[in-house]
Amino acid sequence: MKVFCSSFLDPIEEVDGFILKYRSPSCGLKDVKVYQSAAGQGVVEKTSGYFGGFVLERYPFLPVEDEGRLRNARIKEHFLTKLFTFAAFREVKSKGSINDLIVFHTQNKFLLMAYNQAELRKLGEIAANREGKPFEELISDYEKHLYSALSRAPRYTSTVNVLMHALGYFSDRLSGREKALFFDWVQKYREGRTSICPAINTIRSWITRFETDYLMNQTFFEPYPEDFMEIDPVESHLREDLWK
Repeated sequence: MKVFCSSFLDPIEEVDGFILKYRSPSCGLKDVKVYQSAAGQGVVEKTSGYFGGFVLERYPFLPVEDEGRLRNARIKEHFLTKLFTFAAFREVKSKGSINDLIVFHTQNKFLLMAYNQAELRKLGEIAANREGKPFEELISDYEKHLYSALSRAPRYTSTVNVLMHALGYFSDRLSGREKALFFDWVQKYREGRTSICPAINTIRSWITRFETDYLMNQTFFEPYPEDFMEIDPVESHLREDLWK
């Protein structure tokens, strides 16, 4: 099996993530049952399948999920965000331009702010390149901290903070009623009564209305193609740790 795993993965030069078969004895990630005997009696533990474990070991920083867990809206959102962010970063690496890295960092500032503010600051320092490092060294440092920044889904409080930050760009041009509607959506999200989508879509409408170019280019508001977004992702699980 180890030979098969290597022969299957070795030819793949570029990969941004994996979707594996749910509870498959070979591809499962967490819920594969290990029995005491071949007769199928007495579950000793639950673990990853052989291929699934091999993928996790070889690509520890890439988004890897199974089709079962992706039915959860929050897990799917986190997976797709990492997938498309890493794919965009791979293009930056291939171009070898520090200017492209700066553009990537600028466009992902709000997204990184939601995920991990400490890593955002480190990434900003790396992109600034005050020490004049060569591109290869710079991109390697940036990649390491980018993987760390996106290692866990953002807390709902961090997402709210980013929306409040965005609101500041046009708050003085909104009516009291408009702001009240936005704050109502935010409160419902905090209470787990709706997803973050209504609040984000409200901000997006104001970005278009006031032609706020800087926010238009922020990946936070559309981290992956709209076709992948849920029509009604009410399922938010705000305070539940789904990554145990």
